[in-house]
Amino acid sequence: MLVIDKLREYVKENRDDIVSDLRSLIKHPSVSAQGIGIDECAGVLNGIMRDAGLESRIIRPKEGNPIVYGEVNVGSDKKTLLFYGHYDVQPAEPLDAWRYNPFSGIVTDDKVHGRGAADSKGNVIAVVKAIKAMFDLNGTLPLNVKVLIEGEEEISSVHLPAFVKEHADMLKADACVCFDGSLNPSGTPNIYAGLKGLLYVEFRTRTASVDMHSSLAPIAPNAAWTLIKALNSVKKDGRIMVDGWYDDVRVPSKDDLVLLDRLEYDLESIKKDYGVREFIGKVKGKAALKKLLFEPTCNIAGIYSGYVSSGSKTVLPSEAMAKVDFRLVYDQRPDELFKRLQDHLSKMGFIDVELTMLGSLEPSKTDPNSRIVRAVASAASSVYNREPSIFPNSWASGPDYVFTKLLKMNSVWTGCSPAHANIHAPNEFTSIRNVMDGICYISSIMQEFSK
Repeated sequence: MLVIDKLREYVKENRDDIVSDLRSLIKHPSVSAQGIGIDECAGVLNGIMRDAGLESRIIRPKEGNPIVYGEVNVGSDKKTLLFYGHYDVQPAEPLDAWRYNPFSGIVTDDKVHGRGAADSKGNVIAVVKAIKAMFDLNGTLPLNVKVLIEGEEEISSVHLPAFVKEHADMLKADACVCFDGSLNPSGTPNIYAGLKGLLYVEFRTRTASVDMHSSLAPIAPNAAWTLIKALNSVKKDGRIMVDGWYDDVRVPSKDDLVLLDRLEYDLESIKKDYGVREFIGKVKGKAALKKLLFEPTCNIAGIYSGYVSSGSKTVLPSEAMAKVDFRLVYDQRPDELFKRLQDHLSKMGFIDVELTMLGSLEPSKTDPNSRIVRAVASAASSVYNREPSIFPNSWASGPDYVFTKLLKMNSVWTGCSPAHANIHAPNEFTSIRNVMDGICYISSIMQEFSK
């Protein structure tokens, strides 16, 4: 019997155990942005990892949420592979938009519903259960394994860089697999040899001590208008207008464009799944994909001012706030760009607009011809019976740079969650089949990289 057939038979026989542990993780909220359930969820995950055969423990950094770390050492003559994931999740609001309780982990039609099901507790369970599968089937692993599961990915992994620097020897490995991604709409695994960075900023302005009657609008400043003008000065016709913003952009390279030419990705499904009529500028196909992968972005994630409840209230707002995320490409640096943004607002006369950095991530990049990329691609082909999509970059962000830049190792970003699984939105889900395939995927990655 082929190895992959043994794996499929194993996950089928252990389906109930796999689903039970996934539901257990989902039932523990672990919302890092709100500080809800973090310790409890870390404890549950630590128990699941120990049951899988990992020497696992909870490490509490000086600052930040606990990290769940586990190892399996099978010999100093074997390769070592580091797996990364996260147990924290996004806030579930708006709660009234959910079909089911977001922390119930309810199962219907082969789907497990709940906040974190796809991002990224299903992926975490796949990694842990793959290690257990290898132990149960073979009595050992083909290589040494290290598993790092953090609790702050959804708030830009604020304290992860300091943790990685402090524990560099403990985390030393031949390569890293960040298992926090999704399949593409055709069901093919996505393999990313790089991720965008992130700069998350809060804009806030106050023009008076209290809100006023709107009849004073001819003479009194309006905080909402001040904020809108400031935001408009930052971006125009799709381009970020801050001086020097594009100075360090190094993508796409010639190799990047070669990979782009090979890619087949159905961006049109995004329109259908999210009810979007047209993309900006009516771009399509490879042109749309090129923009998605390689352009820095400026996005208003949230905005608030004045009266926004039902009915009318003639008020002149004294305060306005917006949360803005900037996606960065290689090799932009968030700290430097934050200073440029401050200088821009000052230069444009918006001295009353206060900026606060809420989070940042540097972009990352790995050679797409590296051993780990080839091993992951081979594993994906054997499990999913089709060629994977190898991307030179991802349009999403994550803390991949702590592995490529701080630990100086090659790293890939992949995963097993279904495409368009309402990640960061109401009614998030994953499918049981996706998780079971993910277990086979991780097991095959270990086998391929050990060769």
